[in-house]
Amino acid sequence: MILTVTLNPAIDVRYEISDFNIDKIFRAKSFKTPGGKGLNVSRVLNLLGNSVVATGFLGGSNGTWIKNSLQNLNINSSFIESASETRNCIAILGQGSQTEILEPGAEISEFELKKFIDHYKNLLLENEIICISGSLPKGISGETYKLLCELGKNKKVILDTSGTSLIEALQGNPFLIKPNQEELKAILQTPLDTQEKLIKGALTLRDKGAQNILLSLGKNGAIYIGDDIYKIDIPKIQVINPVGSGDSSVAGFAHGLKNNLPIEEILKYSMACGMSNAMSNETGFISLPVIEELMKKIIVKKIG
Repeated sequence: MILTVTLNPAIDVRYEISDFNIDKIFRAKSFKTPGGKGLNVSRVLNLLGNSVVATGFLGGSNGTWIKNSLQNLNINSSFIESASETRNCIAILGQGSQTEILEPGAEISEFELKKFIDHYKNLLLENEIICISGSLPKGISGETYKLLCELGKNKKVILDTSGTSLIEALQGNPFLIKPNQEELKAILQTPLDTQEKLIKGALTLRDKGAQNILLSLGKNGAIYIGDDIYKIDIPKIQVINPVGSGDSSVAGFAHGLKNNLPIEEILKYSMACGMSNAMSNETGFISLPVIEELMKKIIVKKIG
């Protein structure tokens, strides 16, 4: 099985309002899905035919709703119950615009964190690939991600977070990190306006502990830095809803690892899953026929 970790989950609430503007009243339908980056990863892995177990913290009526929704999707859940209510994340999709309102989330107690760490150790015995995604809730420091990576040192830990959480976790030697260009720029505080600078910048994170790096470049594809360096070029697509595309990309990478595919095919799967999500109205959703077609058009070239 593949384990996904979402320490700061949410209910994603999406409103589609084509003429959205401030200081107006709108009547719109809402679309609710279990959210948080790790749960998006879980959904896509499930759609790809993988056996998944999702863990993290859930609390209150929102937590119960998420647990029931995952059960309806046939996704195994193994969460620690928090005394705090699980948050909502609201996205308003306008004509060519996207406005997000993110609640800060639950505050996790020291006791709840210890309970989770013990639970995580047990889950590691049953899973070879671990996907740790998203922000940290109140009460938890970046040291926690470092610890989760260290505990999974004999597994393949994919870490998708940003900022200080990522920097502190690098010492735990995650198998893969997946920053985007803007996140890397924010960490390094330096312009990254050429491919050479992007690679050099990513290599500094490898020097700090990351084993492999998948650097997302948006519409310009990605750069992968491992034993070798690859540039991934992707076809132009019509983007409908980009939310969850990075998470879908993580799921595609994990799926490729699980199936022991060559790195070139893993990278194609990763990019195709991210693009398929962006072409859909739903968050954390992919289409297998679309992925199959996209993979034919993705070019992976070894450049170093």
